[in-house]
Amino acid sequence: MKNLIKKITKKVPQEVILPDGLYSAKWSGHIIKLVFENEIYELETVVGVRGIGIKVIIEVIEGYATFDTARV
Repeated sequence: MKNLIKKITKKVPQEVILPDGLYSAKWSGHIIKLVFENEIYELETVVGVRGIGIKVIIEVIEGYATFDTARV
């Protein structure tokens, strides 16, 4: 049985600056995925991680973003 594809969308990379603040996100490999105001953002990290969906906190101050693993 073949499965139906519901929708095909084109992802267009565009560099953006997030507003200052703290954001919850998930980290896999060298990419952190963040959902903000119904938009999905991908943040590329210098250091990679082995694992999928590791919870992180993003901190943005004056356009400069850093992250740390979330404390559970």
